[in-house]
This record gives sequence, C-alpha cells and structure tokens, in this order.
Amino acid sequence: MTQSISDTKVTTQIKITDGAYAGKGPLPLIYRLCNWVGRLTGMVILVPHLRLVGDHTEEFFYGLIKARRERKKLFILLPYELPWRLSYNLTNIEVANVESEYRAFPTNRVPYVIGGVLITAYFAFYRTLGFMLRRLFGFELNHFYMFPRMGTFTLWQPEERMPSFSWDVVDKYEWQKQLEAPPQVWIGKRKRLIAERWRARMGLPEDAWFVCLHVREQGFRKDQASWRSADINNYIGAIEEVTSRGGWVVRMGDATMKKLPVMERVIDYPFTEAKSDLLDVYLISKCRAFIGTSSGLLEVATMFQRPTILTNMTNWAWGFPLKRGDIGLLKHLYSKSRNRFLSVREWIDEGFAGNFYRTIGDDYILYENDPKELQMVVKEFFDRGDNWQPTELQRQFNELRVSKGKRQISECGPINSDVFYDTIMRYQMASRIDSTVGTLGAEFLQKNWKNDERSIQ
Repeated sequence: MTQSISDTKVTTQIKITDGAYAGKGPLPLIYRLCNWVGRLTGMVILVPHLRLVGDHTEEFFYGLIKARRERKKLFILLPYELPWRLSYNLTNIEVANVESEYRAFPTNRVPYVIGGVLITAYFAFYRTLGFMLRRLFGFELNHFYMFPRMGTFTLWQPEERMPSFSWDVVDKYEWQKQLEAPPQVWIGKRKRLIAERWRARMGLPEDAWFVCLHVREQGFRKDQASWRSADINNYIGAIEEVTSRGGWVVRMGDATMKKLPVMERVIDYPFTEAKSDLLDVYLISKCRAFIGTSSGLLEVATMFQRPTILTNMTNWAWGFPLKRGDIGLLKHLYSKSRNRFLSVREWIDEGFAGNFYRTIGDDYILYENDPKELQMVVKEFFDRGDNWQPTELQRQFNELRVSKGKRQISECGPINSDVFYDTIMRYQMASRIDSTVGTLGAEFLQKNWKNDERSIQ
C-alpha cells in the first residue's frame, strides 16, 4: 500500500519571496499560464525533458514527489512530435505513461490529448519562427520559446528564479525523508499485458528471476560523454555470477552496442524483435536488480525502486547509489600531474574538476573497473543477508562524502555560465547529496581507500 504524505511526515512548507524572481525577465506567456492554471486547479503541471530518458524520468519522478509534498496532482504535458528540423527527437515516452496515485490524468484521457495539441501548436509556431530567424538573420530565439520545460524549474527549489543557492533551503526539503518512502508507480494493466506477451516471445520465462544490465557505450549519444562509457566484455564474469545462481541476465541498450557472446540464460535484448520503449520500462520494473553505469536507464530503475549495482561511477557525490542497500564501484582516477592513480580518499579532496558532471578535468584519466572487481561486487550484493549492515569504513566514507559534497556545491565556481541554470543545477545536485544512502562495495573500498602509488608505465 502506498504511504500517504502524512504517513511519511513529509510536510515541509517552503516559501521564498525576497528576490525570488531575480534574473532575466519574465518567462514566456505559456509558462506563466501553466503556473496560473496549476495554482487554480491544485495541480503540478510538468513538461519533462523531451530528449534524454534520464532527465525525462528524473523530472517525472521528482514531479510526483513535488505533487505529493504539496498535496496536489501531477499533470504531465507532452507535445506531439514535429516533422523535419522542427523535431524534438522525443525520448522514451512510455516513462510518462507510468501510473501513480499522484497523477491527475492518464495519458489516454481527453485533458492530456487536448493539452498535448495546444502545447504542440504553441511551440511549433515558435520553433518555426526560430528556425526562420536563424536562417535569415542569424538571430537565436530564446530557448524558452523553442523547447518546453514548464514546471521543471521548481522541482528542487521553491521558486523558478531563486536569487542564489542556500543549504538552508535544501535542508527544509528533507530529501532523505521524502525518498525513504517514494511515490509508488506502476505500468497500467493493458500495457503490462502487451509487455508480458513480448517477454514470453523473447524467451524469458514467466517464473524466472532476472537482472537488467546496462553498460553505456558511445554509439547512442555519439560519444558526447565517453568517460561514462565502459566495455561490456568486462562484465562477462559478473553475468556468470548471476546465471550461476539460477538467474537470467537481460542486457539493455540499443542496436549500436557491441553484441554479447551467446551465453546460457542471457538475452541480448537490443538485438531481439521484442525491443521497444514499453518493454524497456517493463523489464526494469520487474528485475530483481539493475546492474549498470551512469546512464538514463538508471533513473528508470530508481523510479521503480529497483535494487541497484552501479559500476564504473565517475562521480562520488551526486551520482552515487541512491537507496539503502544499493552498492557501487568508482572508476579509477589517474592524475597526469602526479603520474599515479589516486586513492578514493584522495579523490574526494580533488574538488569539482575531479568530480565529473558535464566534462572531465584536464589532469585526469579515468580507467574502468576490471572484470574481477565487477564480479566481486555482484557477488557481494547477492551474498548479503537480510540483516546486512554497512561496514565501519563504508559509513565513514559516506559521512565524508556528504560533507565534502556539500562543500563542493557551496564553494565551486560556475557550474553553468547562465546564473539561472547554475542555481537550478546546484539545488538539483544538492538533493542527491542530501539523500543518497547507498554504499561503495566493501572490498573495493578497503582496497582503494588509502594511497595508491601505481603509475602508468
């Protein structure tokens, strides 16, 4: 049974008024209209990110959290795809079809359809205008008119235009309490039955337990964040660790990826006829655990509260395993100026440039987890009993991670050149630092905690 807002004691009232709308002018009319309709109807109106499945899912999930916190309902607005160069390149919209008691309307209801038509017409006009202005005069129309983001600017902060970042504001949200009992989500019956038929055709038995494995590669996003990618072949031992226990492994991803060798109880799902947006969401919702790297599908696993083994991590602060019992491995960080690998303890003193978010610092090279480490962490995860507790070193690292992460967010230079987005990004990252309670693998942390004098020959 889903807990109510009163059951979880998430009743924080947050109000910021002085200077709340400092920044560049008013938002376009449709943004202000959606805000007004939301206040009038008691709804949180949200257009989650249209192109990136991770951002899309995260914003949808935190939209549900916001709706619950404010005792409202979440109304998802999604434009329809546009042709030619006006296209949004829409991401997996099956995420936005997921149901919850905190949603205002399912996506097949009349208000959803009408809203989609209206928002599509509005932004089709401005996207066409923007394209013409750019081609004829080299003039760039404000991106607020080109790309709908209604409702996203208040998911992690009280007002759309906050004057500055403040940990006092973050603390009032009590993110850890909110995420200890997150909003429950599920796939509707009709879609679930369709997905179950495709599951059977794919060869995954109805009574089989399985894990979803997603190892990011460089093809889908054309190498835009290559430091987050890894080699699937290094995961063969980890796969065998699962199958040796009687489980199945469903490899997630897309057809640009390197194929897996044929293995017993392993389905290379991107290369099957069953591959679809719906089945992507369904499989993650039903897996016993999600094993992966920092990618968009990780956010789908988080939304469905699936236990997670997060490997080849490039970030120890806000890109950390979220839930209690989740476990992770950091990549190995090499410093060119020191000609050696840095220990985990040293890494968290490196500052923002060594905690990768949108780019990688010039002094650093990241090296992947090796096959032994990957198999080891999967074994550690499945060997833990019901009474598992983190080790003293795991607790010590988490305390240090939080304190160092908070300092980084407060003291680092600009995260984004636009002050508006810089403030939003700080609040968004702060919500993760403030709420993540997973751990690094115990053996990995023990081996990599102290100084690492290895160098590259």
